[in-house]
Amino acid sequence: MGTTQGLRIDRFFVEEGEEGERVDRFLARKLGISRAWAQSLLREGAATVGGEKVEPSRRLRSGEEVVVRWTGPGLMPTPFPIPIIYEDEDILVVNKPRGLPVHPVGPSSEPTVVGALLHRGLAGGPPERPGVVHRLDAAVTGVMVLARTEKAFHSLVQQFKERTVRKEYLAVVEGEVDADEGVIKGRIGRDPHEPWRMDVQEVGKEAITEFTVLARKDGRSLVLVRPRTGRTHQIRVHFGAIGHPVVGDPLYGRTSGPLLLHAWRLGFRHPSAGDWREFEAPPPPEFSAWFAELDSRVPPHTGQPPPPNTPTLPEG
Repeated sequence: MGTTQGLRIDRFFVEEGEEGERVDRFLARKLGISRAWAQSLLREGAATVGGEKVEPSRRLRSGEEVVVRWTGPGLMPTPFPIPIIYEDEDILVVNKPRGLPVHPVGPSSEPTVVGALLHRGLAGGPPERPGVVHRLDAAVTGVMVLARTEKAFHSLVQQFKERTVRKEYLAVVEGEVDADEGVIKGRIGRDPHEPWRMDVQEVGKEAITEFTVLARKDGRSLVLVRPRTGRTHQIRVHFGAIGHPVVGDPLYGRTSGPLLLHAWRLGFRHPSAGDWREFEAPPPPEFSAWFAELDSRVPPHTGQPPPPNTPTLPEG
């Protein structure tokens, strides 16, 4: 790999055992990017085979040289202010602003969380999303943790995988939810007709969302949400499925405006120290009108991890 005035240049030679592979699959594997991104590079001529522009479906021959000239993930930092909640040598905890994707999903120059924080040092994971161990939708605000070392990355990824991380969200949903608390269970998968949407399906992945109603007024409810699993759009899909979509959700609801979903608290074991840490991100101004409605039902910081193998609560 080399760089020229901000341009990244990657060169690969097709080795024995790689001949016959589609060039888009080859690039996605070599660069650690999505196949769609690799296809964009090929169609734009940023990636060539033997100096020639080729179709993504082109099959490679042994010994051919594949060259990619691009800005590359992580080489073009984005100047964008992101509030830092906490940082040390291992981790970076931030309050993600609304409208900012966590990482690039293609060859775009749009601002991202990763681009804004590259100068602080991120490590671990694919090159287009260094340090990213979990994600928030672009429209969602709130607390996120990113890794600054390979060790921290693998530790945090494992904690999320094993569901030992404590996640608490604040959401304003349409309608006054009848139950004071409950659990939404519904397997989630991609909508076959609209692949940009997720849906509750019998064949989807297990998804469990626990909630407590904190306040009700003017035909809406403020809820504290604890997702047990981490499926794409999980909170938005589940509350839309029970007839209480998140306010401002045009994808699973009926209203426009800012999405009132905020990642409020995040707890995990520190990758190096091993002790339990909890971090809280102040909600954006759109939640201010609800603060006077809050009461003792808001749980305080516990300073302790959730109990292991918590039994599933009854439906509510």
